[in-house]
Amino acid sequence: MLVQITRASYDREQYKLQKILAEEATLRAELLRLDEMHSRARLEIDERHKAIGADVLWQAWIGRAKTALNMKLARLRAVKEHHQKLVRKAYGKVLVADELRAKAQQERRQRQVKHALHQAIDGSLF
Repeated sequence: MLVQITRASYDREQYKLQKILAEEATLRAELLRLDEMHSRARLEIDERHKAIGADVLWQAWIGRAKTALNMKLARLRAVKEHHQKLVRKAYGKVLVADELRAKAQQERRQRQVKHALHQAIDGSLF
């Protein structure tokens, strides 16, 4: 039962980390999309847009959007690091529980063998 509980705890921590990794991938994809939009806009901006200042507004918007996404990403990476520690700790507990279970099974088998040996000896004496 201890093994099942520790494995469930490990699975839960791993699931939380997977959600964080998925969110990180989404943020990185959004940053990449902004970079692509920025690159395309540089090529496509014409003189009329420059004359009315649209290019400056666009650059400012892109800058604010990237800053906001990078801030989210930085916070998420801090959370990710914390969860990675929790996953490693949970995995360590799983390893210890597996080792304890294996040791208990080995001791049980040894007791069974001793018991069978004693029964065989007692049976041969009488």
